[in-house]
Amino acid sequence: MIETGNKRQETRGRSACGAHFSLTLLAFLISLLVFNLPILAATPEKILIEVAQTAEVTSPVIYLGEIARITAPDFFKDELTRIELGKSPRAGRMKQLSGARVTATVNAMGLNDNDITIQVPKRIFVKRTSQELAPSYVEKALGEFLSGFLTKENFKLKAFRVKGLEPYPQGDLSLVFDKRYTPSDNGRLSVHAEVWVDGVKEDRLTVTGRLSQIKPVVVAATRLERGQTITPADVTLRDMDVFGRHPDVITSVDQVSGMVITRTIDKGECVTPDEFKRAPAIEKGAVIKLVAQKNRLSIITLGISKEDGYPGQPVTVQNLTSGKLVRGLVTADGTVEVVF
Repeated sequence: MIETGNKRQETRGRSACGAHFSLTLLAFLISLLVFNLPILAATPEKILIEVAQTAEVTSPVIYLGEIARITAPDFFKDELTRIELGKSPRAGRMKQLSGARVTATVNAMGLNDNDITIQVPKRIFVKRTSQELAPSYVEKALGEFLSGFLTKENFKLKAFRVKGLEPYPQGDLSLVFDKRYTPSDNGRLSVHAEVWVDGVKEDRLTVTGRLSQIKPVVVAATRLERGQTITPADVTLRDMDVFGRHPDVITSVDQVSGMVITRTIDKGECVTPDEFKRAPAIEKGAVIKLVAQKNRLSIITLGISKEDGYPGQPVTVQNLTSGKLVRGLVTADGTVEVVF
């Protein structure tokens, strides 16, 4: 019986040893599997987002990549950079962002909190970059615009003023003036201009001023009496602003030499075409030479002009010999020719 008990005890010992070996083997296999798991499912590289407290942006939308330094794998970095955080302020202006809002927007992407670290201040101050539109730029562009209306005129712009200038976004800036504008006769200028940046209308300006055109014009060199026949010594040239007055001014002394002034003009006063009439070649009541022609026959006699006569125009003359009234054409030398 004692022998038999020993055998049973030996059998039990073998079973316990086998079980222990099996557990050890299982533990080894589990540890082997655990140590090889990173090969099957690697933990993503850590992501670090460092948001600045102050930042400048250029686009109309605030992107995370403009206000933060992002350390992440390229795939995640590209997506994080394009996260929109709201509209940008107006050019040259500033706005505040909540740090909590930035954090919530990033977390909305669904990344594991253990894999991402966000360093963000409580408040972020964002300013949009800008560019200035100098008044000198507007004035130059206006001059080019006006040259389309006044291509042959030597005009000048006075009292220039531009209203509504503000900082504008960065980009290709241009001005578009109102094509419906036409210069006024009095030279006063008021025209609208649109400000465009990269093909987007940003503003509307109002430009005002006064246009002038300086030209030498004929003025009285001395007091001119009504009915006086003008000689070159009676008038002179003086620079004056003639914008809008082109039909009303005379720019050459030759235009009035030999003309008769129809009203009294003071010294230095500008003269106009309406104030002159041609001097007659024959004055009313003057005794003139009257030539009557028929075929090859020519008769010359004297006559009295019944009215002022001008070269190339008909005039009535009384024949001193016969007393009859005849009509003839005035020649340049003051003769009246009658053709039968």
